Amino acid sequence: MSDVIKTSLVTAVFAVVHSVLASRGAKQLAGRLIGERERDAFYRPFYVAQSLVTFGLLLLYARTLPERVLYQVRGPFALLMRAGQLAGLLHAFSAAYHAGILRLLGLNNLVAWLDGREIPPGPMAQGPEMDSSARLTIGGPYRWSRHPLNFSPLPVFWLAPRLTVRRLVFNLVATVYLVLGSLHEEERLRAVYGDAYAAYQESDIPFYWPRFFRSPM
Repeated sequence: MSDVIKTSLVTAVFAVVHSVLASRGAKQLAGRLIGERERDAFYRPFYVAQSLVTFGLLLLYARTLPERVLYQVRGPFALLMRAGQLAGLLHAFSAAYHAGILRLLGLNNLVAWLDGREIPPGPMAQGPEMDSSARLTIGGPYRWSRHPLNFSPLPVFWLAPRLTVRRLVFNLVATVYLVLGSLHEEERLRAVYGDAYAAYQESDIPFYWPRFFRSPM
């Protein structure tokens, strides 16, 4: 089996596992198995932890495959590409900050469980949060696109100054997954937030590719 096919299959398996565990069905199953209170407290931290572990295993596996360099950029252009990667990381941090980092990690619910307090349902996805007046708190990168956390990896992946065959295959599969995952996320967010998210979808904020220069909502 060629290295290209191996890399594609392993990356696709990671994407499928990641997507299945993010589904409402998986969360409902967890609620039936361990109880809804424990599910709301532990599922999000478990999901984040398994994502980090499986992604680390994916990277370790990729390092065992032989690689052929397609190009390597040096000098000022390489610095520009590194700056683009840094911008992608800062974009991701800003999006996570506005969505609520502790909320996305599930730490708020975990602390509430430890304190014996009422636990709100964990985040259904990586979208904006709904405030007490049933309005979405849209700020930061969520004013530029509806899925900034799924867009942010693209400059990190594609602006690497050194591109190999296995990195190219990984980038292609991961990009397709991030776009399809955003479509799946749209369904979950609309199911949870209803008309509020439908209005967000119908606004002039793009689905995926950011529009940085636009008036606020």
